[in-house]
Amino acid sequence: MVQRQYFIIFFIISIALHALFAAALLLLSHLTQPEEPVFTPVKVVNLPQQKLKQLPPIQQPPPITYPPLPERRPLTVPTPKKFGKSDEERTHSKMLPRIGKPEGVEQGKETGKTVPSEAPKTTGPLPFLTQQDIDELARKGMPAKKPGDESVTLDTDEFKFMSYNRWLKIKVESVLQYPEIAAISGYQGTLYVRFDILKDGSLGDLEVLKSSGYKILDDEALRAIRDAAPFQQLPEEWHMDRYSVRAAVIFYMSGSYVR
Repeated sequence: MVQRQYFIIFFIISIALHALFAAALLLLSHLTQPEEPVFTPVKVVNLPQQKLKQLPPIQQPPPITYPPLPERRPLTVPTPKKFGKSDEERTHSKMLPRIGKPEGVEQGKETGKTVPSEAPKTTGPLPFLTQQDIDELARKGMPAKKPGDESVTLDTDEFKFMSYNRWLKIKVESVLQYPEIAAISGYQGTLYVRFDILKDGSLGDLEVLKSSGYKILDDEALRAIRDAAPFQQLPEEWHMDRYSVRAAVIFYMSGSYVR
């Protein structure tokens, strides 16, 4: 009988503890949930005219006043200085780079004769040359072909060579650089070269037909042609084992070109 009473008491206490635990969980769940906003319903009522007249007048807020802006003074532009004629001539002579053969530099030889360097004539002030000026310089000073020479110029009008020559010009110009020392010193000029492309695209003979008057420019042109090789193989429909090209390499302050 005593054990049964203990069991009943234990059972009642267990139920009470479970009920308290469930109530605590329920209370915590309510506390963690965000409170929903309470909306107060508002009813819009149109008052009669008599009531509206009894209401106090609505006072408008006073206008905002800003402090006055400071007075702006007119900008004064300085008058540009006018140079005299002697100043213009002196400035123009400093801007022109050196052209031709410096003292002590030997010119290239053509057919065993010394060829004096001539300053190329341009249509505009140097060093700003147009594309037409560059092409005219390349054509004007090109040495004549020797007897038995079957070479063609890089700007030839023969249709079968035009596509290959266009690619060849881009290939050489991609490695051609204006020597920094020559640019700083103001050296510029045009040299003419002749080189052979073999059937497999390798470089054959390479020679300078006419020097630019500066060894540093001549060496750079020869280096660019050697580094650009090998070239594309000669097309089979040409039926040629060797393709000879005569080209002008132009160095001017606006850049370096192959024509």
